[in-house]
Amino acid sequence: MIKIFVIGTGPLLEKGVRKIGGHCLRTWHFVNPLLKDNNHVALVTLPIPDRATPPEKFRESAEKRKIDDLTYIAVLKEDPSFLYPFLSREIEKFRPNCIVGVNSHPSGVAARVAGTYPFWADLNGWAMAEGQTRARLDQDDSLLGRFWRDERDAVRRADHFSTVTKNQKLALIGELAALGRLNQFTFDYPFTDVVENAVNPLFVELPGTNSAETQLRGKKIPTNAFVVLWSGGFNTWTNVNFLYETLAKAMEKNERIHFVSTGGSIDGHDEITYTRFHRLLAASPYRKRFILLGWIEAELLPIVYSESDIGINVDAVNYETLFGARNRITNMLASGLPVVTTLATEISHTIEKNGLGKTVPLDDPATMAQAILELAENPTRTREMGRSAREFALEHYTYQVTTQPLREWVRSPHLAPDNNEKLKRHENEKDLLSLWLSDLEKTYALLRDRDVERLLCAERDLRNIREKPIFKLYKNIKRILTRR
Repeated sequence: MIKIFVIGTGPLLEKGVRKIGGHCLRTWHFVNPLLKDNNHVALVTLPIPDRATPPEKFRESAEKRKIDDLTYIAVLKEDPSFLYPFLSREIEKFRPNCIVGVNSHPSGVAARVAGTYPFWADLNGWAMAEGQTRARLDQDDSLLGRFWRDERDAVRRADHFSTVTKNQKLALIGELAALGRLNQFTFDYPFTDVVENAVNPLFVELPGTNSAETQLRGKKIPTNAFVVLWSGGFNTWTNVNFLYETLAKAMEKNERIHFVSTGGSIDGHDEITYTRFHRLLAASPYRKRFILLGWIEAELLPIVYSESDIGINVDAVNYETLFGARNRITNMLASGLPVVTTLATEISHTIEKNGLGKTVPLDDPATMAQAILELAENPTRTREMGRSAREFALEHYTYQVTTQPLREWVRSPHLAPDNNEKLKRHENEKDLLSLWLSDLEKTYALLRDRDVERLLCAERDLRNIREKPIFKLYKNIKRILTRR
């Protein structure tokens, strides 16, 4: 039995959980098929920021939790003085065959404790594009270093990688080159695979039409409403002006159209975009047809999806859109919802190619509004499109299908050729991050988390000291005494 130590993002989709993002879904996406392959998995999850449960509310730094038949450890307070010694102890106690990091931050953390174990790093979304959108939102570039630290350490250390899109794979190859990993030892080594987002099991079985379970129709909206669904966080790359203008134009021409959203602001990452959307609605003549449910219990999501008619996704012009993926679209398709989306992300091109919804250009709300109206006015065609969407998603985006490269790798995990060479040259070294094979790697290995500005200041101070007469006198005296 293969023993796999996984570091991912929590919370998982347990009963009662409300605030959960794509990174949390990604963790179970990776762990579930590893368990079904009868591997022995030890899982530790790192927390996402949640203002409802700040770290200071917890007495313990970590606790045991259970999902299905897996007991795992959820870190509650991500204090480095606790986290890294704790993970090192857990890894040595478990003695895994390999380590898997799921998402960029857990992969960065895993890189610092992986030692010489074979290590797979899942970089779910290009961190530097996400960092750029956050910097633009906050008007503060100081955050870029935080995003780069995890990306840098994961890319320098991991033996194999997964990305969420083909475009991101190309960005990762560029990072591998810049950090010295494309070298003589890895000339023909396949570093990375694409693991696309998968359908969460919540959305595989469609709920029935039991009126007692209804969340929307006849309660918050008319029974004959045409529901346009948004689900998940309003992130930095969401163009809320475009979204509102699209919906307002559609609502003006069809009074049956209602907008329903689950999710909202993302604590600690983007608490601005959702607030801006609220302000737009406050001044809208159609505000009563915008139903914002916020972060609801995970088990209610399939019911809300089943009461909706189509899904909607809107992106802005930025690099995250070019390199990123959209969990909401994957799960909407699996729920039988045709998706109206801007044509930009990889999955939007899949929708266009396979007729799983309608795609429109970025920054063209009139065309998107028209697409919504056409679907609202042609219910038979919309239902047929929804059935095709569900069939496609359940064929191509299952856990088993998407994680095939990972499942194959863990059967025989191994170090990358350059990491293997480092160990040959330094047999007693336990930290591969501290080693290098070229000058390109040497700078990163030596500096790591050292403050370059402070090092330069220290160098300048030392140079000034050496120029002082008293220091020169000391050197002369030392030289004379040494000769004797």
